[in-house]
Amino acid sequence: MVDAFQITQVTGIGPFDNVLALLQTFGFFRVVLPFLLVFSIVYAVLQKTKVLGEPDRTKTISSIIALVMAFFFIAYTPVVNAIAVLLPQASFLLIVIVLIMMILALIGVKFETVFEKPSMWMLGLAVIVGVIFLALAGNALGPSVPTLYAFSQFASGQIAVDIPQETQAFLVALLIVVGFIGFTIFAVTRQD
Repeated sequence: MVDAFQITQVTGIGPFDNVLALLQTFGFFRVVLPFLLVFSIVYAVLQKTKVLGEPDRTKTISSIIALVMAFFFIAYTPVVNAIAVLLPQASFLLIVIVLIMMILALIGVKFETVFEKPSMWMLGLAVIVGVIFLALAGNALGPSVPTLYAFSQFASGQIAVDIPQETQAFLVALLIVVGFIGFTIFAVTRQD
């Protein structure tokens, strides 16, 4: 007689795999989790920004608006599919950032002071990471989100842009001049 443990090892399917398969069949990952995510984010933004008034008096209205927006969100399948692709990539990106921060902390970088007083290089780094993430996400989503897909195609050089050589030289020179002026203004006006 073969016990359950041996069957699990032979087939390679564990009890957690069965639970995940059941949840996927139920629609937990395509309906329930996106609904909860959108509801939570919209509700938190409405409460934090106080757009509707004081949070104590507007909890009901904020929850109704968040509920409606979450239902509309899950009703549009391409957006739900986009979130299903983007969230794992965003989570991976966050893990990489945390690992880099851990390595920098081992070297001796103090993040308490960095996050208390954000600098321009942090903003620039955030913009660069955001652009890279959007390019990767647009490539992964494909044509289902046309604007993001076109941006990813352009960022990866797959869409040829026909700009004359003189215009390219002018744009590079303009970028250098504006960058130098911006850096000079920042260096002179920043406070230590």
